[in-house]
Amino acid sequence: MEDFKADLRRQMREIDIATGAAADACLPGLLRRLKHHEACRGKPGLPILRLYRTWRIRRLSAAIAEARWHVEQGRLARMGGLAGRR
Repeated sequence: MEDFKADLRRQMREIDIATGAAADACLPGLLRRLKHHEACRGKPGLPILRLYRTWRIRRLSAAIAEARWHVEQGRLARMGGLAGRR
């Protein structure tokens, strides 16, 4: 039974490391898109576009926060410890 638990912990650690690496690779693109939408926010345009930009900024901000959390979990897993989710 202990071997099973140790193997499960090892697999979870590897998953956290891989997820953190993937999130780290996606983070620059998410930040670039957020910057683009924030720059377009103040421009005049159709009201529907303003609603879309506001929605998109909120969604990208949430995705960036999630990606940063995964990056941090990957770092912690590489160092040998895991932190609880928020």
